[in-house]
Amino acid sequence: MMLKSVNIPESIGLFILAFWITVDLWTRPLSFTDEVLPSHWSVWIALVYLILFISMYLVTRPFYFPPRASTQWFVTSFLLYVTFHGIVFLFRPAADSSLTLLQLFTTWLFVIIVLSLALPLFIRWFQLMNLILLYQAFCLAAYALIVSFGRQYVPIDNIQSLQLGPFSLSQLYVGEQGSFLRSASLTNNPNTLAAWLVPGGLIAWMSVLQSIARRNLRSFILFGTILIVIFIGLVLSASQTGLYSFCLLALLTTLLMIPARRLRFLVAGFYLTGAVILIGSLSLNRSLFAELISLNGRSELWQAGLTASLDRFWFGHGLGSSVIGLEQQLGSSTLYTFHSTPIVYLYELGFFGLLLYTASFLLILVRFIRDCRHDDPLSISLLLLGLWLLLLQFTESVLIRPSGFYFIWLSFLIYATRRRATSQESTHT
Repeated sequence: MMLKSVNIPESIGLFILAFWITVDLWTRPLSFTDEVLPSHWSVWIALVYLILFISMYLVTRPFYFPPRASTQWFVTSFLLYVTFHGIVFLFRPAADSSLTLLQLFTTWLFVIIVLSLALPLFIRWFQLMNLILLYQAFCLAAYALIVSFGRQYVPIDNIQSLQLGPFSLSQLYVGEQGSFLRSASLTNNPNTLAAWLVPGGLIAWMSVLQSIARRNLRSFILFGTILIVIFIGLVLSASQTGLYSFCLLALLTTLLMIPARRLRFLVAGFYLTGAVILIGSLSLNRSLFAELISLNGRSELWQAGLTASLDRFWFGHGLGSSVIGLEQQLGSSTLYTFHSTPIVYLYELGFFGLLLYTASFLLILVRFIRDCRHDDPLSISLLLLGLWLLLLQFTESVLIRPSGFYFIWLSFLIYATRRRATSQESTHT
């Protein structure tokens, strides 16, 4: 409905962008690979992105670049650093050459496309992205809930299946049979599932609050049902980061969207009271409390990453080298990454790469905080998505690989460096 005012080429371009940020999620193999993928996968997915770029060019000819703000040098510096760093470290033994080429190739293609978006198209792109995040989260959560009733297991591959007549639905799980199994739905990791569910749940919660304010019962039932299903999916994933992030950002959403100050204080008081009761209850079980504070052993991975970064502190070890660095610190039996985007940046791109990344992220948050208004749902959703990526990056290595999370962050960065609407943009069609 929101695309009625957009001409057909621009509508097609928006859906190509939407497919660009979701193709990685929906095409990855259903196996517990985390972010370590075979080399032939990089070649295959690169061809997909190339087809998307060519399609986008043929439809919209994305080579008009609206005026940029003076902060554009953040984008330029970051891209140039990653490009030259990738080329210099391309043939180093520790670096992953296929991943490096994929990173540079897809990044530049995506930047060329997004740089051409005028402000009205940017707004429609973010509106469409919110809808996709909402309904994608609902589908992933509903699938995880349905398959969780399955009783067929393949322990070696960690696959749980539900047989429905001639059809078999499968999902990856983590855990031991007979105990609570963490569901991953159609993703390759329960934490990845939770990462995609959080933004969808926040948008559903925003819609519920809007329905209450407008006294729209039908909308309240629809989005309330979606919210419940997504929250059940979060519980099934058992992701601490996902649950913490959702609860914190749901509180912020409520405070931003409620106009009455007294009611905002009341809601905040209920949240804080509940948090105190929860923390007090968990502190009675010291072993469980210590495990929660360490985020299931992530502190050990972070310490290993910081230690491994010291020998090449300034310029790093090259893209894709963190897997080898972790093995050198904790042994080859370790199946995980450093579980922290800043630490992966430090290890692979060095201190200067981490500095550019941090400055770019701060620029996004400053722009979104400055533009946020309680009467503008889109500005609130952009701030929430920015904070979602901020919380996600500290416990997951998701913003340094060509994936949906990375491209969403990159589009935020480009949007944050553009100027406000100018008269020149009205000539662009």
